[in-house]
Amino acid sequence: MKRISTRMKEILTSNLGLKIMAVLVAAVIWIFVVNVDDPEKTKSFSDVKVEIRNSDCFGVDKTFSVQEDTDQVRIWVTARESVLNRLQSKDFKVVADMRNVTLGNAVPYTLECSNSAITKANWECEPASMKIKIENVVQESFGVEVVTNDKAAKGYDVGTTTIKEGDTINIAGAESLVSIIHKVTVPITVSGLASSKTLSGSIVVTDRNGTNFTQSQMDNLVFTTASGELIKNDELNVEVDLWRVQSDIKLEIGTYGNPAFGYRVSEVKVTPETVSLAGDEETLAELDGVLSLADLISVEGAAESFVPDTINLADYLKENYKDKLKLEGGATSTISVRVIMEKMGTKKIDIPLSALTIKGRPENMDMVLTPADKITIEVAALDGSLSDISQSDIRAVLDLSAYQKPGRYEVPVEITLPDGFELDSEVTIVVNLTEKQEETQNVLTEME
Repeated sequence: MKRISTRMKEILTSNLGLKIMAVLVAAVIWIFVVNVDDPEKTKSFSDVKVEIRNSDCFGVDKTFSVQEDTDQVRIWVTARESVLNRLQSKDFKVVADMRNVTLGNAVPYTLECSNSAITKANWECEPASMKIKIENVVQESFGVEVVTNDKAAKGYDVGTTTIKEGDTINIAGAESLVSIIHKVTVPITVSGLASSKTLSGSIVVTDRNGTNFTQSQMDNLVFTTASGELIKNDELNVEVDLWRVQSDIKLEIGTYGNPAFGYRVSEVKVTPETVSLAGDEETLAELDGVLSLADLISVEGAAESFVPDTINLADYLKENYKDKLKLEGGATSTISVRVIMEKMGTKKIDIPLSALTIKGRPENMDMVLTPADKITIEVAALDGSLSDISQSDIRAVLDLSAYQKPGRYEVPVEITLPDGFELDSEVTIVVNLTEKQEETQNVLTEME
C-alpha cells in the first residue's frame, strides 16, 4: 500500500508545472468557446406592463396622476444570448407600490421576472421610478352624445338613439383631468342594421384640444350614472330606433308678405327638387310624398325675382319634426331657392337658347352668350287667357348681321308672339365675339 501511495504521489507531482499549465489552457479554451458560441449581450424590452399597487393609500378624497409618461418603461437585460433568446416582454413585471412614494412624489420601480436565470444584477429599468402628482378628487356631470358609425341596411336609417343609463353621467377623477374634459361621446356601429336594437359602446372622453383621452387617462377616471350606479367597463347601452327611408319626396317652399303693388309670386324654384327622408311610418304617411316648408321666405314689397338665403333643411326638420323626421344620412342639407316675381296680368316664359334662331352669325368668330342657358320673357294678354300661351308658341330670333367685329354687345332679341298677346318689355342678350385662333398644322415633307 505504501508503494502504491508513493507511486501515485510521484505521478501527481511529476511535471506539475506542465499539468497546471494544461488546466489553465483548458479553462481559457472553455471560456473562449463559451463566449464564441454563447456570448453575453444586452437586449432591451419595451412595452413592459407596469402594475400599480396600493393606489388607494392616499385616502378616499385624494388620487394621483402619472406625470411625464413615466408609466411607460423599457428594460435593459444583460445575459447570455441563449437566455436572452428565451425572454419576452411578458416575462417581466414592473411594480410601482404607492406606499413607497418619496417626498418628491416619485415611486421607485421594482422588477420581477418569471425566468429564474435573470436576477436583479442583470437588468436596468428606464425610467427608474414613476413620477406622480397627488390631487384632490372632483366629480362633475357631463352630457353624453351618441355617435353612429357606418350605415344601416339599405332603405333604413338611424332615427332616434336613447342611452339606457341616461344621457348624463358623472365623471370622478383627478382635478387636472376632469377640468380639461370638453366632450363625452359613445360611438356605436350600425353597419347593416335592419331592425331596432340595443347596442353597447365604450365611452370616449375628448379634451379641449379635440384629443381623445388615452387609455391611461381613462383608467384614472370613474364613471357613474346620474343615480350613482357604477358604469362597468366604461360601456353604455344605446337603444337604436331605425326609421324607414323614403326617396323622391317633393319640396315645396311657402312665402309670406305682400309683394309690390301690381306684382305677384309666379313660381318658387327649389334645388334640389326632391329629397330622401327617414322617419316613422305615421309621419311619412302624413307627408304623402310632399314636404311643405310653410312661410319661410318673405316677399314683402318684392317687384323683381330674387334669390333668398339658402335653407338648412336639417335644422328645419330638427326644429319642426323632432324625433319624427330627418334627412337620410350623408345627404346634403342645403336648399337653394329662387323666387320668380311677375306683374299681375302678365306671364313669364323661359325660352331655352337651343330654341333661339341666330341669323348673320359672323364667320371665324367665337361667340359666348349671357345668359348661357335661357332667356325669360314677360307676356301680357290682350285678348284671351295667359294659360293659352306656352314656349312652343313663341319664336325668338337673334340677328347678328350688324355685329361682325370682336367685342361685347347687348343685342335685342326679336320676339314673335301669337295674336292676342304682347311683349311686356324688350328682351336683350349679351354677346361676346372674339376672333378664332387658327390651328397651325405641321406638315412633314419626306425628302427622297
